[in-house]
Amino acid sequence: MTMTMSMSWLVILILVSTSAFGFDYPYTMRSPKALLMGDAYTAVNDDEYTLFYNPASLARHKSDLTLYPFSGQISGTNVLSDMSKFSNFPSTPVGAADVLMDYPVHASAGVAPGFKLFNFGITFIANESYDALLRNNTHPMLDLDLRSDKGVAMGIGIPLGPSRLTKKSMSGSQTSLGLSTKYIERTGVKDTLALAGPTVVDSLGQAELNKLLQSLGRVKGIGWGFDAGLEHVAREGNTQYVIGLSALDITGTEYKVVNNPDHLKVANTKDQVNLGLAAGQNFPMFHYILSADIRGLNEQMDFGKRTRFGAQVGVPGLTLLGGLNSGYYSYGAQLDLAFMKLTAGFYDVELGSNYKQTKSRRFIIYLSLFDFSFDA
Repeated sequence: MTMTMSMSWLVILILVSTSAFGFDYPYTMRSPKALLMGDAYTAVNDDEYTLFYNPASLARHKSDLTLYPFSGQISGTNVLSDMSKFSNFPSTPVGAADVLMDYPVHASAGVAPGFKLFNFGITFIANESYDALLRNNTHPMLDLDLRSDKGVAMGIGIPLGPSRLTKKSMSGSQTSLGLSTKYIERTGVKDTLALAGPTVVDSLGQAELNKLLQSLGRVKGIGWGFDAGLEHVAREGNTQYVIGLSALDITGTEYKVVNNPDHLKVANTKDQVNLGLAAGQNFPMFHYILSADIRGLNEQMDFGKRTRFGAQVGVPGLTLLGGLNSGYYSYGAQLDLAFMKLTAGFYDVELGSNYKQTKSRRFIIYLSLFDFSFDA
């Protein structure tokens, strides 16, 4: 009975978990709107996730105070695109492993309440992310990146020079510098384990998921991260152009684990330098934005994997979103009512180290309630 229950936990762990094997950059959080725009968001960056892309964008915050009291999201593997793969799913662990071999699976859930006060912003972080990949038919290996993040990020955008843009400005330009810091407590494990190795086999004796994760090496680490950015905005009538440059997790964000005789670790975050461009027009009954990002200017990777392209087209209350992330498509919509904002759609991301190597198909649903802005 215990063995059957433990096998069930392992299957569930794989099912609700994409991988730590040189895979997706371990972002703390992502904007759902951005993900559906191909994550080409460095120069768009106009929602409650500003601090995760470029703190300089805080300098163009239009209101005196904007509150985001509740904003939650869930995302996971888009099994709808692979229904044939999971019909008649095997009941045995061996059969389940055969089906899941080389199939990246992902699940996450998080909230990011916060506020912007003039050109200063704070976002509170609570996010769960479970990622795993089973690979190598001859000697099955399980890549794990399991993270539970709690913390806070805060930053400021500072206009440089005499030129300023206000909410009523019809034309002009503004160059801004942004600085931010974040404190995160990360509980998790990042490792590659032999499926038939002693660590996994011993873990199967645990009947509870929490104890199973501890057996696999889950530990708690504490880290401080620092970000900086530059942004230039030019406006002419109803047309706006933005160029942004961000340096995220400067020198890398490392999570120090205390009382760690076995040298266990959670996923650290490497530094990343990103360049973004955006242009759009805003009419009384229609708006659109086109954007492009080049990611990881300080990293060695295929150029195709660096590129992001995004677009949004909308009328009051409804915006359609689409994009191209490392060669993979994304699409969705955002419904924006007086008291509620709902965003949903599908997006694909590249998990491998090369262009179009390992695709992870995902969905995302986001709900924000009771957002409001106040001007004195």
